[in-house]
Amino acid sequence: MRLSTEGTITNTTVRRGTVVVLLMLSAACGSSGPTSPTGTNQPPGPSPPTSPPKISFPPLSGPSRTFVFDRELSYAVRDFTRQSRFVLYEDGAFGLFYPTIAYVYRGAYQGANGVLMFLFDSSTGRSVDEPWDDATGTLKGDSLTLEYDDIMQHADFENAVYVLTPQ
Repeated sequence: MRLSTEGTITNTTVRRGTVVVLLMLSAACGSSGPTSPTGTNQPPGPSPPTSPPKISFPPLSGPSRTFVFDRELSYAVRDFTRQSRFVLYEDGAFGLFYPTIAYVYRGAYQGANGVLMFLFDSSTGRSVDEPWDDATGTLKGDSLTLEYDDIMQHADFENAVYVLTPQ
């Protein structure tokens, strides 16, 4: 029985000692000081990614060609489209004018061989590496056929055919 009592005393002493050691280690490890030596220079981190350059949309001025609404392309269009006109400037700018709502949508276009890609100016700004696919235009003779992408069509832009006005 004595052995048992001594064993209990020894176990209790060991437990208390372990708790004290753990508390001391916890206090020592819990400091908020630096873990690396002071004076050591850290290598510089990676530089932040640079954003692509933004498109600079040209002003709506200079020599131009004006196309007025001629007909809908595939479905009936609203009056604001029937009254609209599309102006292509030689410097790559365009304006889609809606006189009935007193508003002009601006942007830039590029193309070749009678196929034009249109990019509308937006308040968020666009980078030069984004696709030019807000609308596609096809020039045949004196007509300009405009077909908008799905996003633009959901924003009430309507596919239509425009005809060049005499200068």
